[in-house]
Amino acid sequence: MRMMSQEIRRIQNLREDELYVAGQRFTSSCRIGSIRPIRNGKLPVVNFAAGGIATPADAALMMQLGAEGVFVGSGIFKSGDPIKRASAIVKAVTNYRNPQILAQISEDLGEAMVGINENEIQILMAERGK
Repeated sequence: MRMMSQEIRRIQNLREDELYVAGQRFTSSCRIGSIRPIRNGKLPVVNFAAGGIATPADAALMMQLGAEGVFVGSGIFKSGDPIKRASAIVKAVTNYRNPQILAQISEDLGEAMVGINENEIQILMAERGK
């Protein structure tokens, strides 16, 4: 997110003639129209953050960094209270600038999404050489 925001700011500061060169970097056939919306500080598509969103704080941070929404994968169902956690993440996206609400919705969410330890992963490979 930080890198994307940095690139958007860089494009916003380009002169008109530099915009053409930047457009060539992003598209096979340079269409200035495809890069022009970035000059306004917005991508021409919705910018979702995905991967690693496990808490309301994660969701709020992504919004503060410039995401327009977050995508929460199926891992949320492995948490202690998936419904409460999902609800809290939705509220965090809406209220990402309000620390009081973020603190309140982050209470008593149950155990976070449980990961798998490396030594618990069962290696699935075909037996060979017998």
